[in-house]
Amino acid sequence: MTDVLKWLTEVRKLDAALLADMGVKAQDHPQLGQVAAFAYQRNGRPYAGKFRAADRKDWRSTQGVSRGLYNEDSLREGNSPIVITEGEIDTLSVMQAGYLRAVSLPDGWTEDGGKRECLIEAEGLLRQSPYVIVAGDNDQAGSSLPRTVANILAGHEVRFVTWPEGCKDANDVLCAYGEGELARCLTEAKRIDPPGGFITGISDLPPLPPRRVLRVGMPPFDYVMAFEVGAMSVGTGTPGSGKSTFTTFAAYQIAMNENIRVGMLSFETHPYRTRDHLSLLHAGAPWQDLDASRREATGKFLDEHFRIVHRTFEDGQHNLGWLQSMIYTLAVRDDCKLIIIDPWNELEHMPEPGENMTSYINFALQQIRQWAEQYDTHICVIAHPRKMMTDGKPRSPTGYDIADSAAFFNKPSLGFSVHQEQDDDGENFVRVSAWKVRDVQLYGIEKGDTRLTFSPVAMTYRKYESNAAFRSAR
Repeated sequence: MTDVLKWLTEVRKLDAALLADMGVKAQDHPQLGQVAAFAYQRNGRPYAGKFRAADRKDWRSTQGVSRGLYNEDSLREGNSPIVITEGEIDTLSVMQAGYLRAVSLPDGWTEDGGKRECLIEAEGLLRQSPYVIVAGDNDQAGSSLPRTVANILAGHEVRFVTWPEGCKDANDVLCAYGEGELARCLTEAKRIDPPGGFITGISDLPPLPPRRVLRVGMPPFDYVMAFEVGAMSVGTGTPGSGKSTFTTFAAYQIAMNENIRVGMLSFETHPYRTRDHLSLLHAGAPWQDLDASRREATGKFLDEHFRIVHRTFEDGQHNLGWLQSMIYTLAVRDDCKLIIIDPWNELEHMPEPGENMTSYINFALQQIRQWAEQYDTHICVIAHPRKMMTDGKPRSPTGYDIADSAAFFNKPSLGFSVHQEQDDDGENFVRVSAWKVRDVQLYGIEKGDTRLTFSPVAMTYRKYESNAAFRSAR
């Protein structure tokens, strides 16, 4: 047993008195053998544990118990800054450097942000500090943690730590340079959102989530659609063209392909219709036609991957302020990486006195684009076009055809339209066109279009096969 404690004190450089005070013990584990046991306590009482083998990086935890933050009781004591780490050993290292209000995520941080629930649960306690320092790991997954914490604690000061070259985390700094250097790193943590902005060089950019593009995952849809997380897109189409139906189909396919959650503000579509469409796509039948077992399985999948916003009409207006609160909840609380606003025209638009509609829309879309970047999500705005000249045959609209402002073309990173047409033989097809692609290299697509066949029974789309001479956008 003494070998484990020797590893903690001599290899990990942790103070023996601190370990004893935090209830860290050496014990036998049925799968791991000799382990260091870290007690998870709440209100002074242990309720769970985590166990780490000393001779290898192998962890186990108490089964059947949902763990919150390690050392969460420290959040209820004092009024000093709070430090968030990604591991129990890192929390102990930070405490040894003098920051006693230190906590750890129960199982580190992941690129998909799957550990945010414990941060949301502790929000009230985290706000009881002058500021919060995010001291995560220096890796790709850890780069998104500071922004996530800042979003959850919107309006509260959040800082991030930069570790010395060659150090991944707090314990690395403690082992390599000692308590003084670790304390310096924490003291010199920088604000994520300083007032008015900030300036950096190339080598000292702040931690940001890696650029991610959401895709349907199959041709021909990926020839014309690519949704960048942290950006905004605009979709349009003439009335009755099926733009809402197509967008729901694409949202389902993206949720499946990318394993993400989608938030839907579908103002013109009854929630049961959305449910039936998703049920058709997932189970092959409308919701009401599923038997109990299939309904349970389908409901479980859809609950994991979709959130539906319902408007109420008793408490105020559904304007930009309301929209921001919905986007914040969907992106930060529910971890939606794709949010669909369908349609834009259903929101209550309230320009300031003397402000024309063109200026208002430019400002509003700028706000939505900023929310997408701030909350690390993609926001897709569906908007109806104004009445267009047809010359006897409707044409596919672009962002310039949406009423009131050219900003619908200028602001998005991706612009697309959905349009119904007929070929020379009178056969119907759906044309999906990408009329704006901001980052061709990242998205892997250019402006162009593709033809699709729509199946109204299954509410699905597939490649239009009748015209082999049609040249795709790729």
